[in-house]
Amino acid sequence: MDGPGKSLELDLPPSCVEFCPAFPSYFLVGTYSLQLEDANAGGGDGEDGQATHARQPQNRNGSIVVFRLLDGAVTHVQTEPQPSAILDLRFNPHDGCRDICAVVSSTATVGLFRLTPGQDPPLKHLNTMGIAAMSQGEIGLSPRSEILFTSFGWHPLKPDTMAVTTSTGQVYMVHLPTFDGSWKLDPEPVITHTLETWCVTISPALALSQQSDGSQETKEVVTCRVYSGGDDSMLRYRTCSWKEASVSTPLPALQSRGHEAGVTAILPLFQQEDGCELVVTGSYDEHIRLFSVPPVGRAVNLVERSLGGGVWRLNLIDLEKSPRQDYSWRARILASCMHAGSRVVELVGTKDGGYEFRVLGRFEEHQSMNYGSDFQPGWKDQLSVVSTSFYDKLLCFWKLDME
Repeated sequence: MDGPGKSLELDLPPSCVEFCPAFPSYFLVGTYSLQLEDANAGGGDGEDGQATHARQPQNRNGSIVVFRLLDGAVTHVQTEPQPSAILDLRFNPHDGCRDICAVVSSTATVGLFRLTPGQDPPLKHLNTMGIAAMSQGEIGLSPRSEILFTSFGWHPLKPDTMAVTTSTGQVYMVHLPTFDGSWKLDPEPVITHTLETWCVTISPALALSQQSDGSQETKEVVTCRVYSGGDDSMLRYRTCSWKEASVSTPLPALQSRGHEAGVTAILPLFQQEDGCELVVTGSYDEHIRLFSVPPVGRAVNLVERSLGGGVWRLNLIDLEKSPRQDYSWRARILASCMHAGSRVVELVGTKDGGYEFRVLGRFEEHQSMNYGSDFQPGWKDQLSVVSTSFYDKLLCFWKLDME
C-alpha cells in the first residue's frame, strides 16, 4: 500500500472517500471494521445491501488514511488508526475552512482533523466529542444499546454547523463555535425516521432574511431546508431557521414516498423560478430519481432510472443552468452504486420541459460494495476518479473523458 499505483489493497474495508478542496492532490479514506466472526456490515449494511439490525453493541474500529494523487499515481501518505469505525467523512466547504475534515463514527462521535501538507504528520487531530457530551447528558445509552452516527452534512451557509444522522432514526443539529473547543448537539431532533437514517444534506434554497427583535436592531436569520433519507424508504425534509446558534423549526417535517427501499443519498441541485427545488436521490432499490420539492407541500417524482446497484452516494461534478442546443440545463453526477460499481450520470432538463438521466461512464472492476467514490477537483476535459470497494478492501484510480 505504500508504493504508487492505480489499484491498492487497504488494510481495512473502506467506507468513504473525499478529496481535499484546499489541497486537491490529497484525499482521505475512512475505514470500517466490525470485530465479530460474522462481520458482514459496511456502513451498517449486509452483503445484499440491506440494513442489519444489531441486538447488542458490536466492537468496531477503523482508520483515516491519507493519500496523494499526483501525475496519475496514488501514493500512501499517512494512516491514523481510530478506536471507532468511520462511517462518513467530509471536508468543510467554506473559505478558510477547507482544510478541516469532520468524521462521524460507530460510537456516535464527531471528530475534526486538519490537513496540512508539508507538516509531519500532515493530518492532525483537533477534537472529538460524543453524543452524550455534546447533548450535555440529555442523550445517553443503556448498557445493551448503541447509537451510530451514520452520515452528516455541513451547513452550506454556516461553517460552524452540521447535521448528523443516527442508526436510531434521528437527525440532529451540531454547533461547533470553535473547532477545538466544546460543541453542542440539540437533543431535540429536527427530523425522525422510523428506521435507520442513512443520509442528510442541508440545502440553501431558501433566502437569507433580516428579523427585528422589537428594537431598532435587526438580526440575520438563515433559513434552509434539511433533507434526510432512511431505511423506512422515506425522503423527509424540514425548513429550519438559524439565528446565531439557535435553531427554530416553525413548520413540521414532510415526507415523500416514491422509493421502493431505503433512501441512501440526497443531492439538491437548484431552485427553479416557480420556487420548487430540484433534488436527486439514490436508493437501495438501485434507482436514481429526480424530485421537485415545492416551498410548501409534498415532493413530486419527475423521472427515475435504474443504475444496476444500490445508489449509496451522489457527488455533483458540475451544474450548467444556461440553455444549450440540446438541453435547458444539465447536471453531471458521480454515483457510488454498491454492488454495481461507479457510474457517471448526466441529468438534463430537455427543451420540451421533460427530464432524462443518461449514463456517461461506468467503472465495474470492483468485486464488492462500492460505498465511496470521489473525483479530483480542478479537472478540465478528463475526470480523475478514486473509487473503493468494501469487502475486498480495494481502492482504484480511473479516468473518464468528459465533453
